[in-house]
Amino acid sequence: MLKQSFLFYFTILITLSSFYIEKATGLNPTGTYEYDHGNNGNGKVKVQKLSSDKIKVSIFVVGGEPSHNMGEFMKELKFKNGVAVYKSGDCGLKFVFSSNAVKVIQTGWNCGFGAGIAADGYYKKTSNKVPNMEEPY
Repeated sequence: MLKQSFLFYFTILITLSSFYIEKATGLNPTGTYEYDHGNNGNGKVKVQKLSSDKIKVSIFVVGGEPSHNMGEFMKELKFKNGVAVYKSGDCGLKFVFSSNAVKVIQTGWNCGFGAGIAADGYYKKTSNKVPNMEEPY
């Protein structure tokens, strides 16, 4: 009886583990993600999966009134388990993908964006198509 219980739980563990691994590695982040806060600004993230472990990311953000300062970013990043990270000097950007959104977490202010502009936010996926990465908006 103990052997049967062990085999049963072992089978469940292997099944759940394979599901998790497939889900984590099977995520295709390619597409366009957007947020719109009306007069408080908006943003767009475009992503193209280049290989199983590399993506190209483009961000375009516009701040709210009165300045409407902007920020742009485009880089190729390593991609693992639904996450991509950029770090340079004081700037850090972390992209956490799900099937229908990307959460961008920015640390530091020296990311080359306009005054008071940050890329932080929750961007909802609006398209699964491969975006034109050369057009920021």
